[in-house]
Amino acid sequence: MAIKQFNIAELDFDKIKDEIKSYYKRTDGPFKDFDFSGSGLNMLLDILAHNTHYNAVLAHLAANETFISSAQMRKNVVARAKTLGYTPKSTSAAAVELTLSGLSAAVASLPEGTTFSSSDTLNNKTYNFVTFEEVGSPSTAFTVYQGAIKTKEYLFDTKVANLKFEIPDTNVDRTKLVVTVSDSIGSTQKEIYTQFSELPGIDSTSPVYFISENPNGRFDISFGDGAIGKKPLPGAVISVKYLTTDGGVANGLSLFTTSDSVFDSVSKPAIQSTSASSGGGTRESIESIRANAPLQFISQNRAVTIDDYKTLVMANSTASAVSVWGGEDNDPPEYGKVYISAKESGGTSLPDGEKSRLLPILNAKGILTVRPKIIDPEFTYLYYNIFAKYNSSVTNLSAAGVSALIRSGLGNFSNSFLETFEGVFRYSQFLSYIIDLDPAILSAFARVYCLKTFPATPANTATYKINFNFELETPADPTDSAITSSAFVSDGVTYYFKDEESSTVNVRSIYRYSLNADRIEILDKRDCGTVNTLTGVIEIDDFNIDVETTIAIFTRPNSNDIAPKRNQIIAVDVANSTIESSIDTIATRGTSGASEYITTPREK
Repeated sequence: MAIKQFNIAELDFDKIKDEIKSYYKRTDGPFKDFDFSGSGLNMLLDILAHNTHYNAVLAHLAANETFISSAQMRKNVVARAKTLGYTPKSTSAAAVELTLSGLSAAVASLPEGTTFSSSDTLNNKTYNFVTFEEVGSPSTAFTVYQGAIKTKEYLFDTKVANLKFEIPDTNVDRTKLVVTVSDSIGSTQKEIYTQFSELPGIDSTSPVYFISENPNGRFDISFGDGAIGKKPLPGAVISVKYLTTDGGVANGLSLFTTSDSVFDSVSKPAIQSTSASSGGGTRESIESIRANAPLQFISQNRAVTIDDYKTLVMANSTASAVSVWGGEDNDPPEYGKVYISAKESGGTSLPDGEKSRLLPILNAKGILTVRPKIIDPEFTYLYYNIFAKYNSSVTNLSAAGVSALIRSGLGNFSNSFLETFEGVFRYSQFLSYIIDLDPAILSAFARVYCLKTFPATPANTATYKINFNFELETPADPTDSAITSSAFVSDGVTYYFKDEESSTVNVRSIYRYSLNADRIEILDKRDCGTVNTLTGVIEIDDFNIDVETTIAIFTRPNSNDIAPKRNQIIAVDVANSTIESSIDTIATRGTSGASEYITTPREK
């Protein structure tokens, strides 16, 4: 008797049930005349199908969770990454450098945990920043970190195999951990243990600890076994000082106050920050772990290829995006160098402290004759004249409402598709994104412009160089200008820059002018610099300026598609963008509205 086989590849409940029913209803089967739609047999088939479906899905998920490329649960991705020697990045604390003026001589030092605070007016929330260690010279600049310092103590029990100590807080900055070991409860001698980084140089007497993320999403600390890493004595006291932080939400703060008790008996000093707080970030995401863990394993903790440098920077800093290129590809070329540019998720560039800490790590793992050089990213901003047509019969939004919707979408587009070193601006993708914002939007057209800024200082004696890194549009009318600038003040007069035709191909000459009461240009000086429309390089000669001013250069790219190069990052300037929405008269009124349908010209 021929036996029909089940189709064991099915995972769908209904198809599994149909397979079971077909098997029992086969012509040579003993149950071929049974009514399988009857309530009793149908219930039994449901149970069989449910059990088969459940086991199939369970096996499918179990197989997927075994591999880092297909696992969906964080604890399984972390576990697979651990086998590759990768520890996910933790939440990172925002940091800022402060200086105190008018400090009383009675305050000779600031103890660990001295608190400063700053308020985020947008979110109406106050964040505390603390000194993570004692500041011996508070009259000089020192760094504070957002969060609170906590301490947890454990007893070491040698009877427990593979003993681990869990840090009870989830939002721990694991770069701010101090682990000390005392031989007994009453001992005042404490030995500082350092975090394990690499195997060479580690022996049975090396005071190191190991850190890993556990299935609960918290960090575990463990110690050596006496062969690799020093093993604490039985009954030793393990003390862990750590910083729990709010992460990236505390970035961008620059106004600080203090009510710490250390200043109670003296007049409070004036507090200045050298820059806004930065460096805060969330813990590493599942997708980031999935991407970075194999790269670190491939790099074998050395810096040879571009991906090696990217992996090391990502693993040892708060960077969210990294670009690496050889000195031979730099402009101008500089052989024997590898250039690195990194961007934080909550800021524009790595803090100076992060750069200083990274360089020795990269030098130690790189090729002997190649030296790393870290430079800040350069932002090029795009802004638009957007013209949208919408169907008013399928939305309650007015023309102004549609424009507001598009304006809001510009920021989301910048965050989602740009603002990384690989973020290419694709014009067709941009228009599709605008149209997909609402079903009522039928069409969109955009004129693309760009700008870059540079700081002009009174003490400058060098030529200012602004590099867009792509070809600029040359005006069809020779009397028009390729660039314009924002205003700056020199000797009490407000000036601007524009350019005009010159005798050199692709190079135009920059001139300086002011405006009279009727907004008519008054030429002040010619040959102030050059615009190379082919390379996108603008050079402006040193000029007098009354106070330090950030000057913007506005121009138009020669192509609507723009790709960043080296340390360039493209972002959207929402403020300078204009949006004009109008009703699509044909969509709302048919052919009768064709006479009122207004098209938008490609150029102004």
